[in-house]
Parts: sequence; structure tokens; C-alpha cells
Amino acid sequence: MTQQEPGNDYPLSEVPMHARKGLASTAMVLLGFTFFTATMFAGGKLGVAFSFTEMLGVVALCNLLLGIYAAGLGYIAFKSGLNSVLMGRFCFGEVGSKLSDLILGFTQIGWYAWGTATAAVVLGKYFELSQGSVLALMVLFGLVFCATAYVGYRGLEILSYIAVPAMGLLLLLSMWVATVKVGGLDGLLAVVPTGELDLSTAITLVFGTFVSGAT
Repeated sequence: MTQQEPGNDYPLSEVPMHARKGLASTAMVLLGFTFFTATMFAGGKLGVAFSFTEMLGVVALCNLLLGIYAAGLGYIAFKSGLNSVLMGRFCFGEVGSKLSDLILGFTQIGWYAWGTATAAVVLGKYFELSQGSVLALMVLFGLVFCATAYVGYRGLEILSYIAVPAMGLLLLLSMWVATVKVGGLDGLLAVVPTGELDLSTAITLVFGTFVSGAT
């Protein structure tokens, strides 16, 4: 693929200004990137360890710290036009960057496998599927996710424009159902935590859901 072809994601060079995506496109892809099982897992852990008001404060603090980190890296990427691999080579050299690439690749493969398996297991338990069907779902989800990545940014963008609104509606519906079931706002404020989680662990938990993705 040449530098001028429409499908080029510029993996080996700086992304020129004319090829960069706008706010709407970037926002949808990043929202799609954050709407996955790890963030839901972290939310579930926080939800049973803090009261409703405490949880809101913890979530705000954790996401503020994570947002500062991600925004800092985003600004560097904007100014340089380089992806993480090329920036790693610029910072650590050809040899030194191999370690950072290995660590980043390992974490992404781990989250990818964990997220794919979790989605399949949750669906399997909800629909009471057999173990074989759950394994088949894992393979299917893995292939579908790989397909969008193989297409490149354009594939992720198209999928995000479909998945993010659908996920947003599902989240709003889930919040409404949960709020009604617990007894409205008064019920939420009266919920007593059933788990234990200190602030430092909570920050680590939330930070860990997206720190490698932000990188």
C-alpha cells in the first residue's frame, strides 16, 4: 500500500494533517474503545465497595487522573503525528523500543483475550449455553474483532458509529432499570456497601482499565 492510498493508516510515518480525523470520528472510536467488559468489571467492583455518593467521587477522581494521562499522550501524538510504535522508537531507540513494544503488545493481547472470553461467558450464562457454544462464541468474537482491526481505522470507525449509540442506549436502560429496582434515588443513597476496597486500590483498578489502551 502506498502513502497516497485511502486505506493507509500511516503505520510507518507521520500522519499528515490532511489525513487526520476530526473530533466526531475520533470521539466515537475512543468511546467504542472504552465501552468494554473491563470497565464494566471495574464499575461492578466499585459499586459494591462504596456508597453511591462515595462511588461518584471515586469515579470522578479516578477518571480525572486517567484523563490527564490519556490527554497528555494524545497531545504528544497530535503534535508529532506519530503512533505509539514510532514514538517508542523516537524515545527509546530501535533496540530499547522493543521492550516497550513487547510490554504494550502483551497487555493488549491479555485484555483482548480477557474481554472476548468475558463477553462469551456472560452471554453463555444468560442464555444457558453449553460449554462448546461458549467456546464457539469466543472464537467468533475473536475473529470479528480481528476483522475490524485488519480493515484499519475505517473499520473501527464504522463499527463505532453503530456500537456506541447502541451501547449508550443499553447503559441508559440498565441504569434506569437498576434505579427503579433499588427504589429510586432514595434507594440508591441508602445502599450499604457489601465489599471492601480502599481508595488506592480503586484508583489502580480504574486506571488499569485503560492505561495500556491510552498508551
